[in-house]
Amino acid sequence: MTIPVETDRETEPEAPTGGALFWIGAVIGIGVMAFGVKGLLDAAPSTQPHQVGLSLIGLDVLHDAIVAPIVCVVGLLLTRFLPDRVRVPVRAGLFASVIVILVGWAALRGYGHDQVPDNPTVDPLNYGTAVLTVLTGVWAAVLTWAVAAWWLGRRAEPVVRENAPKRA
Repeated sequence: MTIPVETDRETEPEAPTGGALFWIGAVIGIGVMAFGVKGLLDAAPSTQPHQVGLSLIGLDVLHDAIVAPIVCVVGLLLTRFLPDRVRVPVRAGLFASVIVILVGWAALRGYGHDQVPDNPTVDPLNYGTAVLTVLTGVWAAVLTWAVAAWWLGRRAEPVVRENAPKRA
């Protein structure tokens, strides 16, 4: 059982709330967002701002209702069942796998192929095999990293022998 320890709040340093880099990033970010919204509204007939707004709201709800809880559960399971030394490589592998699948999603689904079915250059490759190849490479790197982390962590642990002679 742990005993709660009270801390003196006056001696704890306060975290900085917004330095120069924050404000520079905020100004640049607001500028980029304004440029994007202006482009969206200038090309309103072809960009359909109403549909974009609905899509953004739908994606936000999708993220908050489905994606974030799944990520939290996966994080909890990783924390519960994986040793500390291999947790970081596995998290990196999961992150890379999601990025690979998101980037390859349109090609995997064959988007655009129905528009010009007689054009073989629209989907010239077998994207399922390509994505699986990249994922295999990612998880081979994760396995190598995890084994190295486990091995190096194992070598760093002190060996305790019960019957070792005591030094005076």
